[in-house]
Amino acid sequence: MANQCKFWDCFEKISPVHTFCGDHFEWAQAGDIDDCPLCDRGKFSKYPLCTDCETNSSDSIKTDNTKLATIHLLSVVNDLMTMVNSDTAGWPDEKLRQLDRLEHAANMVRKELQSG
Repeated sequence: MANQCKFWDCFEKISPVHTFCGDHFEWAQAGDIDDCPLCDRGKFSKYPLCTDCETNSSDSIKTDNTKLATIHLLSVVNDLMTMVNSDTAGWPDEKLRQLDRLEHAANMVRKELQSG
């Protein structure tokens, strides 16, 4: 069964073991693509949201600075989680629990933003 490329507006079918199509994979490897903090689909890293999420939430973002700040914070947390997860092999259990709590809290906030 084929997957669809994870990039927000790409409909290319890909192997079930891959996340992005060939073009988007190369951009992701180069750091030009990261995850949208709201929908978790791929987006260009220079933007805080993918175009779909930007369009769907533009009215509330323009009127709600707290929501925009939360989205930017989620983006930074996602970047941090990506960087740190590869270096946690020797971490003590307490640090790993705190990292799990951070990831869980970010996911809860993301779900709340998606539903609201």
